[in-house]
Amino acid sequence: NPQTLTMNKKLTYIIGTILCSILAIIAVILIFITSGKDSEATKIVFAGFAAWMIFGIYRGLMHLFSKPDNKPSPTFEGVKYNVTPIPNGKVIKDFFNPFAMRFRTVGSLFILCLLWVGMVYFSPKFTIYFWILLIVTIVIKGFLLTRYLRLNDAQNTLGKVILEQSGDIDVCRYDVTVQLINAYDTTPEHVIDPIRPYVNVSGSHDDYLKDISQFSTAQRHILAVNLYISDVYGDGHYGYFTDSVGMLYLDAIEGLMAIGANKYADILKSAGSEFDGINRPAYNLEQRVDIINESGLDFESADDAIYSLDEYGENIAEIQMAYIRSHVDDFLFDNPQKH
Repeated sequence: NPQTLTMNKKLTYIIGTILCSILAIIAVILIFITSGKDSEATKIVFAGFAAWMIFGIYRGLMHLFSKPDNKPSPTFEGVKYNVTPIPNGKVIKDFFNPFAMRFRTVGSLFILCLLWVGMVYFSPKFTIYFWILLIVTIVIKGFLLTRYLRLNDAQNTLGKVILEQSGDIDVCRYDVTVQLINAYDTTPEHVIDPIRPYVNVSGSHDDYLKDISQFSTAQRHILAVNLYISDVYGDGHYGYFTDSVGMLYLDAIEGLMAIGANKYADILKSAGSEFDGINRPAYNLEQRVDIINESGLDFESADDAIYSLDEYGENIAEIQMAYIRSHVDDFLFDNPQKH
């Protein structure tokens, strides 16, 4: 019974939070009353234990009071995929986020603290055990991080393949309505993805212009911006310019300026200037790739600039939605695939 399982988990978190609170209070008291020989080392141990228990309280409260995510992750035959590519940099930062660690992971850090105290304050015999545990911890965490990165790459790739090759996935089947646009959890992808099957961004620039002509200028702006952001946060500016969607870079600059994201537009314009793509538009993929590779460009400075401007792509998503909601009529779309 899912409801019984949820209640049991909640009871576990309540009991765990209470126990951690009691132990944290005891540890803090012991810090202040400890004296005599080796009191400094003992206080460090108590402080480390108190920090572990406080973290346990934090995690318990997070589980008890956080709202469940009612928005299901998209799946294909039971396999999760990313509609918008998630950059590996975000995965790495999330992996090392101290607030997202598991209780037992912090427990491992406490054991390392104990061994360090023993090595420094009591006896060198603890040294070997400290270094063994430290190396084992690094190896295990490194292995897990590698697995997370491989999984993220696979989910990004699967999402891209599905979006490019299938016109009947759920996100491409619904109508874009006023209600959808104004819903609090709507993303730019919800608004623009339904038109993607009707716009060829893998062929020639002429094919793209022919297809996009049936849509509004506002839709053209958001489509170009959204494709740019997705590619850059997935593979950087080099991946974007050497991909077929890179032919939309001038549209993306125009779109970024139209939605008020001038700093983003300046970054893309600067990157395009590196291969003289602003003065001499390079719509042809092979021509663009040849120019970029022959010039030895990697666009690292542009990547750093956009990541420092918007680390996780959240600000630009908000800017897009603000623009969409101020031009609602330009985004309404009755999807033929739904009927």
